[in-house]
Amino acid sequence: MSTKAPLDYQLVPADEISQRVARLQRHMQQGPMDGALILDPVNMYYYTGTMQQGAVFVPTEGEPVFLVRRSYERAQMESPLQQILPLKGLSQLRTTLADLGLRANVLGVAETTLSVAVFKTLTKAFPGATFTDVSGLLAMVRAVKSDYEVQRLRKAGALHKLVYDAIPAMICEGMTEWELGSAIQQKMMALGYTGITRFTGFGMELIIGIVSCGESGNYPTASVGPGGLTGLSPAFPLVGGNRKLGRGEPIFIDTGFGYEGYFTDKTRIFSLGALPAPALDAHKACLDIQEAVRCRLKPGAVPSQIYTEVCNQFVHSRNFAKHFMGFGSNQVPFLGHGIGLAIDELPVIAGKMHTPLEANMVIALEPKKGLEGIGLVGIENTFLVTKAGGEKLTAGSDEVTIV
Repeated sequence: MSTKAPLDYQLVPADEISQRVARLQRHMQQGPMDGALILDPVNMYYYTGTMQQGAVFVPTEGEPVFLVRRSYERAQMESPLQQILPLKGLSQLRTTLADLGLRANVLGVAETTLSVAVFKTLTKAFPGATFTDVSGLLAMVRAVKSDYEVQRLRKAGALHKLVYDAIPAMICEGMTEWELGSAIQQKMMALGYTGITRFTGFGMELIIGIVSCGESGNYPTASVGPGGLTGLSPAFPLVGGNRKLGRGEPIFIDTGFGYEGYFTDKTRIFSLGALPAPALDAHKACLDIQEAVRCRLKPGAVPSQIYTEVCNQFVHSRNFAKHFMGFGSNQVPFLGHGIGLAIDELPVIAGKMHTPLEANMVIALEPKKGLEGIGLVGIENTFLVTKAGGEKLTAGSDEVTIV
């Protein structure tokens, strides 16, 4: 079979991959580690340019090794790495690395994405080796986007706008949340949406996002965000449920849009007819909070300080804390989260995040407010960290759209 890649999609440039590897190696050189062993698909893609079954070993110094179970042939087509070798199983890892002259006595692994079964296999494959968690290290390397990545995020944001521009024409009184979500998904897929929304957290699932009408937005959820929803059944608490869209109720639509692997996150509120005054007032307050955080998204700013300052000034002092960032048990202790190859990346605008922001970090801000008897209102936009503050990548009006 030909080793030429298909012509209908672009590959990640070789210099982009080499720069990522170099950044990781600079961080690893600060500690006693022989290298990082990467097995999860998102980080594998980040350091190889392809998603396959296998493992990537990035030594503290030298060229990485890509060991592939399946598909070795496709890995050769899509990855610019020079050392790509077939692998029958994880039990062969140590022998293969030793044959290449690579030490593997102290190995970094991403514990947040590593199953117990795989870890047991690794301990047998590397007897006597020491394993250290590099989940945070991998996340911080990915948190600062390259110009190549920012280009894809800008494109995702532009396509995301087209989705939301089309939503008012989709909304009809009496249709269900699920029906509206299905129409939105169809539009997203037509624009090149990747079909799923990836998370770094173990076991988390999402298709397009959340579509909730009225008090559905306050329904208890296992999601890590503030948005509630019912879903079609307890076995499928995703997208939306069978509640019909009613007049004068907030229609809460929170979606991620993926372009060439990179996601923007966006929330807008729609309504069939006017919303009650408390909903409009709460939405306006959320816009004020978003702007207060956006202005502070500058290199050197500390997320925990941003969180504390904004919450003190705009939340606590205005008696806005009840059901802010989620109704009841849905309440979450952050104002925004990093985003890129996954929806939930670093940094987080939260009280315990003390690492300063850097230029080209990308953060989704999502101040939201649950209102008893009404539902959920608020906003979400994706911003690029710049010297002038956050640059909005998800264009479009932030105001409630009356249909």
